[in-house]
Amino acid sequence: MGRRQTEPGWVAVAPLDGRVRIVHVVCRDGARPALRWIDAASWEDPVSTLRGLRRSRGLATLRKVALLQRPQYQLLTMDAPDIPREDWRDAARWSLKDTVDFAMEDAGLALLDVPADPAQRRRASLIAVAAPHAQLAPLAAVGADAGMPWEAIDVPETALRNIAALTEEAGRAQALLHTGEAHSTLVVTVQGELLLARHIDVSLRQLTATDDDTRTQAFERASLELQRTLDSVERQFSHLSLGRVLVCPGAPLAAFIAYASELVYVPVAALDLAEHIDLSAVPELADPAQQAAFLPAIGAALRHG
Repeated sequence: MGRRQTEPGWVAVAPLDGRVRIVHVVCRDGARPALRWIDAASWEDPVSTLRGLRRSRGLATLRKVALLQRPQYQLLTMDAPDIPREDWRDAARWSLKDTVDFAMEDAGLALLDVPADPAQRRRASLIAVAAPHAQLAPLAAVGADAGMPWEAIDVPETALRNIAALTEEAGRAQALLHTGEAHSTLVVTVQGELLLARHIDVSLRQLTATDDDTRTQAFERASLELQRTLDSVERQFSHLSLGRVLVCPGAPLAAFIAYASELVYVPVAALDLAEHIDLSAVPELADPAQQAAFLPAIGAALRHG
C-alpha cells in the first residue's frame, strides 16, 4: 500500500555552492501553478539540513525532487538510434561511452526527444542527460538518510524548460535566459519540449557591475552567445518561428535587455513570473533577484501529481 500524501504538489531541493533553495509548488488543472513557500539553508551538512526542513516544513508526506548541480552531469545532443525505440537507452549508453569521462554502464541516463520538422525525413535528434553513479549515489544517500527519499532527480536545464513552457506563445518557440550567481543558462523550447540549452559564463554580478568596463564586457559576451544560439536555432529548426527571449531577473537587467534588444532579431523582454505562477503566498519573490535565485527550484517543482 502506498504512502498517503496529505498535501498536493512537489518540493524541489536545489543545492548550489554550499547553499540550498527549497520550494513547494502545486500544479492545478485549469489554474496557474501556485508557489506555496520557499526556504534557503546551508548545504554544508545536507542530512542535518534536510532533517530540519523535514520537521519544520512537514516534508515527509510530499513528493520531492532534487536538482543536480552543473558539474554533476552532462547534456549531449545525438541522433536517435536507427532501431526500435525500446532499445534506444541501451544504444545510447554504448554510443556515449567514448564521449563522457565516466562509466556509462551504471550512469543515470534520460533521453529527451527534440521536436523535428515533420516535412524532413532525416533521423530525429535526442538530448541525452547523463550523470555518473558517483554523483547520483551520494545524493540518493542524503535523501534516504534524512528520511525523505527523492521521487525524481532533475537538472537545471529541464527545470528552466518547465518555466519557459509556461510562457510560450501558441505555435512559436520560446527562449528563456536565466542569469544566476555563477553563470547564465539559455534554454529554447517549443510545445513544452527542450530544443537546446547553452551555458554562458556570465553571472548576474558581472551584468550588474558598477564598473563600466566589467559590465560592458559581460554585456558583449552574453549578447554574442545569445545571438549565436538564436542563429543556430534558425539554422537547425528553420520550420519554427522564435517568438521572443525572456530574461530573468528582469528589473536588475533592464540595461542588458535594452543592449541585447539592439543585436538580436526577436524581442527581448523581462520575464514576469507572476503572470504565469501564483506567487501571492511568497511576497519576498516580488524581488526579481530573489526570483532568479529560486527559478531553477521552482521549475523543477512544476510537476503534476
